[in-house]
Amino acid sequence: MLVAVAALVVASAPRVAWADPVESQASTAERRSTGTVVVAKQNESGMIKTVGTSTITVRNGVTVQQLKAQIVAKDTSRQSHIVVNKDHQEKRSGVIADGDQLQVTAENGEDRFAYRLAIYDPDAKKRDGAYWNEDQYNEIDQTVNANTPTFKDNYCDITDPKYAGLVRRVTETFYVGNQADNPANKTSPLVASSQEVWYYTEAIHAAIRDCHESGGGIVVIPAMGSRNANGAYYSGAITLLSNVNLRIETGAVVKFMRNKTNKYYPVVLSSYEGTDFYNFSPLIYALNQTNIAVTGGGTLDGQEDMWNWRPWKKGYWGEPSVENKSLDAPYGENGILNQMNFEDVPIRKRIFTDDGHMPSAVPVIDGDTVKHVPPPADAVAMKSTFRPHFIETNHSRNVLIEDVKIRNTPFWIVHPLNSENVLIRDLDIYSDKTKDFEATGWNNDDGTNPESSKNVVMERNRVTVSDDGAAIKAGRNVNGRMHRQPSENIIVRDSLYNNDNIGTYSAAVSMGSEMSGGIRNVFIEHNEFGGPGLAMILKIKTNSYRGGFVEKIYLRHNLLKMARSAMVQLDSNYSETVSFPNADIFNPTVRNIYLDDVNTAPTMTPGRTTFQFSSAASRSPVQNVYYRNSTFHTSNTLQAAFNSNKNIKNLVVENVTYIDPSTGAETVYNTTPLNVLDETVAHAGDETVQLTPVSVGNPNVINKVSAHSFTITGQVDLATYPGFLVGGTARIFVDRSGTAIPVTVNADGSFTSGTITLNDDQYWYTDRHYVALNLFNGININTIVYHVAADAGTS
Repeated sequence: MLVAVAALVVASAPRVAWADPVESQASTAERRSTGTVVVAKQNESGMIKTVGTSTITVRNGVTVQQLKAQIVAKDTSRQSHIVVNKDHQEKRSGVIADGDQLQVTAENGEDRFAYRLAIYDPDAKKRDGAYWNEDQYNEIDQTVNANTPTFKDNYCDITDPKYAGLVRRVTETFYVGNQADNPANKTSPLVASSQEVWYYTEAIHAAIRDCHESGGGIVVIPAMGSRNANGAYYSGAITLLSNVNLRIETGAVVKFMRNKTNKYYPVVLSSYEGTDFYNFSPLIYALNQTNIAVTGGGTLDGQEDMWNWRPWKKGYWGEPSVENKSLDAPYGENGILNQMNFEDVPIRKRIFTDDGHMPSAVPVIDGDTVKHVPPPADAVAMKSTFRPHFIETNHSRNVLIEDVKIRNTPFWIVHPLNSENVLIRDLDIYSDKTKDFEATGWNNDDGTNPESSKNVVMERNRVTVSDDGAAIKAGRNVNGRMHRQPSENIIVRDSLYNNDNIGTYSAAVSMGSEMSGGIRNVFIEHNEFGGPGLAMILKIKTNSYRGGFVEKIYLRHNLLKMARSAMVQLDSNYSETVSFPNADIFNPTVRNIYLDDVNTAPTMTPGRTTFQFSSAASRSPVQNVYYRNSTFHTSNTLQAAFNSNKNIKNLVVENVTYIDPSTGAETVYNTTPLNVLDETVAHAGDETVQLTPVSVGNPNVINKVSAHSFTITGQVDLATYPGFLVGGTARIFVDRSGTAIPVTVNADGSFTSGTITLNDDQYWYTDRHYVALNLFNGININTIVYHVAADAGTS
């Protein structure tokens, strides 16, 4: 735990010169490392507590000399290390102070990085309690740091004369408007245009291959050197290979071709909204690669706009619509793809191309390699309307995406898919899709989308989008449950997230809705959130088609400047894109959500409240929501969040202050969780059955009763909450019914329910029914769920 955490200032010097052709022919062993990653030595003395991706935490009293003695280059290269104070003056001796820096210079003498130094606080764990998991957090941080890729100073410059013959003239085709010269005429066809450009994809790929085959290195796209008059490098999809860093130097601009064809974006294994398939390649792509990076300070421009790529969203101006939900459409769209998901069509048969042709081969993972094999003989290809991701690493490890500007994205922006050990840092993402026609529409430009990925750190990013800023995913429905791993061990910190699109309902950080593989262990700290279009900080969205789980989500030390809806939304009945009859049988689990020192600024949108509890299932209620030591500026109340939905299990609020911006009046909230004594009994005729509730430790307990109709009695725990009898309410929900069964509470806290009737003739029924006892009194809320089954042959 850090005494104080602030955004790290990186001291870096981008390389402006690279190896000459003679040096580039040297053996790998002779090349110097550009790596600036340090780790703690094995069997270290305990002086160093954690070496994370941007901060090294040491014990109090550790000296400069001791620190230097306990660290080593991650790649064992010959780095140099100096310690500087907050004034950037070198410290040659003395005790490390919080806020000092360890400045690392790589073996090549040019690449540099600075780790912030912090002092370990041994009392932090006790103060944090359940609100933070320091050990898990540190393990993620250290794991990602230790696996951050480093590269030799083997530079392959795409403007080198050896690649000149691979740069050629091609025709870029694109759209400039519609024939009606009025975007409001949604049926008027698009007007095409074209231009001749110098095309660099083959040169880039040759440089990547050369670096890869010579043991790794850095492919340089320099600021100067493009043959195009505007200085940009035009490219189709760029495919990364292991041990290669694609460095777009500061001042360089890569523009991706607007030709929506497989000539420029070949068919690769990708996904769309949580469903795996073969489609247009992402603009930058890796499949089954290790130690890869995209860095450099330059700009990546997808050239998406209202006329290019985007018309496929809704099918305007004569274009097909991806939002079509037909199951027999003649082209690939949401209905077709979701049916493939529902039927678990083999992924190799889910093939979508520019015009519906069948490719001669598709890439598949074969152990440590990627092979291109013919599609299955019975596969049928369809024309695609699925826009590609901007950067996607699929089934890859040790990934660094750092210090680039990303603009004009066709779809999700940075998408680590099925990947492990990912560092996304210092990105400048700006995707303002509100400035064009139909500004109130959402356009799928999520900023960063780790999906079914493990050990991910996203730090010091500046993200402005019109959809979710950081959207954590884990696959949709059948695809997620059968073919995906959870997204787990994720840190989001020291970043700015903004949303300018007032027509959306998007969050700074979302989880789902595609989360069927599960999401857990997410830490969100030291961020700022705002923008007139931002709906909330955190949105958890799932439903019974998804199943899966979202658990162990930690937020602390965050500031919300404005939000149109709330601070946190908990939605366990999120709308389904394409629903299939009787497929909603997988109750989702949402639990263990912690908010500590999560505040709003006085600029917070007036009249909002912390939680938006928009929908909830009584059979699988959101459980264990903790909120403490925070300030919320609003004219509303905390209770307002639960006016319509109260199906929550164990809500704990501690020392939360609401400040009315118009009067300055303060209201402090604390809750005492409501509960019942262990005396809840089902009465079926003369039989009584003691009921055991489900719990984290006993999630599958089923209580057997002898009849399908019975009542329940029990006892509210008045010793813990004696005020329940004044204004308190108890009610019961059975299975999927939204109609409450009344419960009578007596003066001594005992209660009796109305008649409960179980109906086994339900499409979702397998072995249990759900009887949920809901207690509430203001913000003191709890829901206790009992799994019940009637013995066969009873009435």
